[in-house]
Parts: sequence; structure tokens; C-alpha cells
Amino acid sequence: MPPRLRLAMEVARHLAESVLVPLGLFYGIVVAAGFHVALLAAVAWALVAMGVRVVRERRLPAVLLGTTGLSVVQVAVSYAAGSAMVYFLQPTLATYAVAVAFLLTALLDRPLIQRLAHDFCPLPLDVVRSAPLRRLFQRLSLLWGTVLLVNASLTLSLLLTVGTTSMPVATAASVPLFAAGFLLSLLWFRRSLRDGGYRLAWCDPAQAASQGA
Repeated sequence: MPPRLRLAMEVARHLAESVLVPLGLFYGIVVAAGFHVALLAAVAWALVAMGVRVVRERRLPAVLLGTTGLSVVQVAVSYAAGSAMVYFLQPTLATYAVAVAFLLTALLDRPLIQRLAHDFCPLPLDVVRSAPLRRLFQRLSLLWGTVLLVNASLTLSLLLTVGTTSMPVATAASVPLFAAGFLLSLLWFRRSLRDGGYRLAWCDPAQAASQGA
């Protein structure tokens, strides 16, 4: 496995460019310059993030492609409706859709969650194809499908009862839920490796730097 710090930074970068920065931009700019400017800033960030990767000839992660496509649709619909409620309602509905996709693909040879996991933590092909790891991705599909359903339901209930000002509260409330899902996923991952006869070893940062990994 890559060095722990490098892997953590890679995951944090994916989440920041796909979720946290667009949300922060929208809230910051909607106060300073208004709703429509905030919409354009959010979609501009997503397109810039993709453009930087294209210029650097780096692979476009499935997460970034998905969130960028959703962002363009989200902004177009919200701009036409002129409603912040519509802007935040669309990602909630998309979360429901992803949750259902996770659950429906749980029993496939290559579940959707396995493809997304490859963006964050690529694994050797022989490891991924082993029986314990295949069962792992099936369990993860069920786990994260459930987590996303609960999160989307919480967000939707706050949107309908409190309004758009509840979004920071909904984001903060989802942190313990996602943290619990992450810890359980990590425990299952380590157990699956052990069941498959694999040993988890972290690459030394100095060695990785010398090899250009």
C-alpha cells in the first residue's frame, strides 16, 4: 500500500475538490454576490478541477467526473428555477440514486463501489479477484448504500422542515455516520486481506520517494 500520509492526502484531495470546495464556494459567494453568481462559481470550480487534470495528463477519477456532470445539471436546473432549495435538493436526490446503485450492483461481478474505490486505493488485480475481496465489495455496497440512504433522508427532512440554512447542520450531522462507515470498512478490509492470505504492508515514505511512486 502507498504511505499512509500520501493515501490520506489523496483521499482528502478527492473529497475537497469534489464536495467540500464547491459547497464552501457556494455558501461564501451567495452571501457576497448573490445566488446566480454562486451557482456559476460552483460549476466553474468543477470544470477547472477537470481542466487542470487534463492539462497535466492525469487520469480523471470517476468521482470527479460524476460530481462534475451532476454539478453542471444541478446548476442549470437551479438557474432556471431561480431557487436555492432546488440547488440543494438535487444532490440529495442524487445521493438516493447512488445509494440504490450501490445496493443493486452489490451482487455483480464488479460492483459500482469497487470502481469508485479504485480511484482512492488501487489494488493488484489478483487481490481484487480473490473470493474474500469480492465478498468485501459486496458487503461494502450494502453498507454504503445504507449509509447514503440514511444521510439523504436526514438531509431531505432538514431541507423540508428548516430550509436551505440547515445544510451546514446536515453536513456536520453526517460526519459521525460517515466516520463509522469508514472505520467499519477498514476493519472489513483488513479482515478480508487476512482471510485471503494477504498481509497489509505500508510503503516507507522515503522508499516511495526514491522510486517515484
